[in-house]
Formats: sequence, structure tokens, C-alpha cells
Amino acid sequence: MKKQLLQYDEAYEDRFIKRIQAAPELLEAVKSELTAQKVDHKLKLSDLKDGNFVTIFEDYQKKKMQQRIPEADFEQWLILCNIDTDKLTELETRYKKLLDIKHYFYSQNHSYWESKETYNKGFDKISHPEAPKKKEYNLDDFLKISKDSYKLNIDSELFKLYLTNEKQAEAMEVVTDQVKLCKRKNDKPADTIRVAGELVKDIDADYNITWNYNAILNIK
Repeated sequence: MKKQLLQYDEAYEDRFIKRIQAAPELLEAVKSELTAQKVDHKLKLSDLKDGNFVTIFEDYQKKKMQQRIPEADFEQWLILCNIDTDKLTELETRYKKLLDIKHYFYSQNHSYWESKETYNKGFDKISHPEAPKKKEYNLDDFLKISKDSYKLNIDSELFKLYLTNEKQAEAMEVVTDQVKLCKRKNDKPADTIRVAGELVKDIDADYNITWNYNAILNIK
């Protein structure tokens, strides 16, 4: 059958984009913190993307200490200069957590299969040959940092649902016709939902249908 879009969950996509954008935004905060901690630098986002912020700070301060008081203890040097790594350590911990996160997406109809995996007891113990491939992604699969700029590479297809067979399309047509008939009869939306069955989650006062996407895609 011709590929037919069922839903594009832009709200889900926006939330995911914000999660990925949190990484370069955090790197900008690191640059500001290094400046606040008296590090004279021209660091770019690409210099920080590995997440070793405290090491960068300590290397700089140790060189500075060697130039001025080579025999000094490093911890005492930090106290003398009234600087600390607490905030930088916190930022490093947060950033490395972002690096460690694994993102999993089914190659097609992700939210449908994710829902089945989450709420169907024993889903992982049963073979699902009809399921599309599930792939593991890391942060750098969605984020490309070059010097002091970055680009997001997030495929909108990950947030779309498509019909998978003609029976699903036919069922939606039948329900739509039922709803139109109920509207002409001036039936209440709540009564119409009972007629329409499980494929419809809601019908508002203007008789717009909110579909039950999982129920539709369950039709084989």
C-alpha cells in the first residue's frame, strides 16, 4: 500500500530536540565558568565536547602555578587564588551523563512499538518478527559540533506513525462514515464514541476525531 501518515508527534520531537540541545548549552555554561574561575582561554565548543572540564582547568592552573610559585602545593594554590572546581565538577558530571545516555528508536512507527514494549507484559520474551529494527543511538548521532557551532541531526521520521496495511485504512474510513452519520443525527459526542468503538479515543464538540493510534495499528 502507499505510505500513509497516521500521526506526526511534533510535541515529542520538540521535547527530544531540547534534550539534545541541552549538551551544547551546557558547554557554553562551562566556557563561562572557566572564565569565572580565572582561566584565560579561547576554548571552543569542540575543545570541550569530550567533557574533561576539570582537567582543562587544572592543567591551566598548574602551568600558572609553575610560572609563579613552582614549589607550591596545588591545593594551596587554589585556596590562595580563591578559586574552586565545585561548579565545574557539577557541570562535568551533568555533561558526562548526557554522553552516557543511550537512545533507542524503532526504525518505523517508533512510538507504537515503544508503547507495546512498555505496557505489554512479557513483550521482551516473545518474538515479534513484524517489528521494525530497533537501533541504539548516542548523543553524537544527533549532535555534530564543529569549532564553536553545532548542528542537530534528528530525523523527523522517528516521530511519525504510518499505516501498515489496507485494513487499517478501511477501518478508519468506516469509523469516519459512522461519525459523520452520528453528527447528522445530532448524537452526543460521548454516544458517538460508543458507536465508533475502540479506534476513537475522543470526539470534541466540533466532532473532530482523536484517534487511538495503537488500536488502529493493532489491526493486522
